[in-house]
Amino acid sequence: MKKFILVFLLTSSLLIGQERATILYFNDSHVIYPVNDKYGERGGVARAKTLIDSIKKENKNTIIIQGGDLGGGVLFGAIYHGFPMIEAFNKMPIDLSNFGQHEFDFGVQEARNLVNKSKFQWISSNLKEKNGKPFNNSKEYIIKNMNNIKVGFLGTTDGMDTTIQTTEIYQENIFKSIERNLRKIKKENPNFIVLLTQSEPNLNMEILEKFPEINAILGEEKSEKYNIVTYLGEKPIISPQGNMGSIIKLDIIKNKEGKIKQTLEILPVNNLIKPDKNMLKLEEFYKNKLEKDLGEVIAKSKIKLDSGFGENHHARYEESNIGNLIADSYKNYFNTDIAFMNGGGIRANIPKGDFKLKDGISLLPFSNKIGSFKYTGAIILQALEHGVSSIDTKAGRFLQVSGITYTYNPNKNIGSRVSNVKIKNKPINLDKIYSVALPLYIKNGGDGFTMLKNNQVSIKDKNIDSQIFIEYIKSIKILNPKLENRIIVINK
Repeated sequence: MKKFILVFLLTSSLLIGQERATILYFNDSHVIYPVNDKYGERGGVARAKTLIDSIKKENKNTIIIQGGDLGGGVLFGAIYHGFPMIEAFNKMPIDLSNFGQHEFDFGVQEARNLVNKSKFQWISSNLKEKNGKPFNNSKEYIIKNMNNIKVGFLGTTDGMDTTIQTTEIYQENIFKSIERNLRKIKKENPNFIVLLTQSEPNLNMEILEKFPEINAILGEEKSEKYNIVTYLGEKPIISPQGNMGSIIKLDIIKNKEGKIKQTLEILPVNNLIKPDKNMLKLEEFYKNKLEKDLGEVIAKSKIKLDSGFGENHHARYEESNIGNLIADSYKNYFNTDIAFMNGGGIRANIPKGDFKLKDGISLLPFSNKIGSFKYTGAIILQALEHGVSSIDTKAGRFLQVSGITYTYNPNKNIGSRVSNVKIKNKPINLDKIYSVALPLYIKNGGDGFTMLKNNQVSIKDKNIDSQIFIEYIKSIKILNPKLENRIIVINK
């Protein structure tokens, strides 16, 4: 006991004359209740609230930030479009949110509705309306005075080409938007500047190198298994676990001479934390509702339907059995020569056994429309080349296929990686016109497929991806998709 008192007094003496502000940060909150998989149980708004409340008791000068992507991306988002997360975050309450691209998966108006139902502040330094004003009257930056520590916040969103394509808003150049808003922030003499991003780690590092005024970057999740923290000098770039698997605690400390330092903790949101009772009721309501609405068994699967989602994401660089099944459903529905499915749009793995209605929507949660189009063999080859152009980053543009086979060599130069393309077991004819079933998302240029634009569409009434897929599954009844060498990777 004497030793404990001595340590407490020493610690307290170190804090005398110091002021402290606390930032709590999490992001990619796709599901309101905990995720439970082979990596354990984690997340959920009930446990997050318990943890947040305990930190706020330690320091009332605490700001709670959600980093973006509370909308689509998984089954829960597909059904509820992010509104239960808004309900939970209003109750928590959080103070500030950045935008992720998934807030726009169901259209710009739905994103506006999310913002309008929020009791917290949204921030965007680079999402603009057509007239150049910030999206939905969001703040481009904010300044918070926390215990005599003035903290500036910016928020940027990247990857808008991976969500619904629209001309209603646009993504301004990130460097340009940061530079413009930093000039404004610095006029207010902040002690500390935080950037919220939805960008790749390399871009975050480039930003920190270009703008040394920024003291910390709170980024998007890069994994649901682990946290990623990198430093440029003493300045961190932090990516917490997705789905609220962890909460970042960043303390900003100012001593009596006015000097600033920061300390960082990563707090797991796991089953060691007692869930908040009221939030737990909200979790259980939506969990039970989802099972009641979508629990119908529609088929049996003899094997795991594996896209690598949340694990190695192998549907973004090689053939997958579920990619084959999805592409087959499109080809069958439209009776086309071939079909494409972008690997990044496959958002789940389904274990063998009962295949439920909710599993079909889990796999395809974006409600993308599928259409049939006509393209020359030359355009099809361009699309395949584009699909393998970023496999090093596991970009979502990689194409799963039906009715066509191809080989690619990732060691060759971009634009000349694809070979041995065959349609109906015959070498592709670059001048011939082929019919292709594919998502309108990539047809409209999403994921950079600009070569697929400007074609007339021929679609049927029921043309939502998950609806087409579910009808196909019901007709098969027993699922046992195999790898068939539709895509051969040369790793030499």
